[in-house]
Amino acid sequence: MLVLSRQRNESIIINDNIIVTILSIDGDQVKLGIRAPQDIAIFRQELWEAIRDQEKVATLLACSSDNEKFEELRELLINEVAKEEVNLPSPTV
Repeated sequence: MLVLSRQRNESIIINDNIIVTILSIDGDQVKLGIRAPQDIAIFRQELWEAIRDQEKVATLLACSSDNEKFEELRELLINEVAKEEVNLPSPTV
């Protein structure tokens, strides 16, 4: 992983056509502006992971002609539910 230090209004350039600019810094939150060609998809990591997981489920369902595929799907869903439970906030009393 490349680690760079940038201040507000400073940028980095990726591959001659993607510019990432620091727009603001407020405590531990950093706002980024990303200028890239329209054919380049840009996602937050958690959204990209959710899309990827849905694609895995769809693929498993599409070719689920045997019990092994159903077992893979079951394990994937169990793991996803477990991840969500770990990320749930604790109830306040």
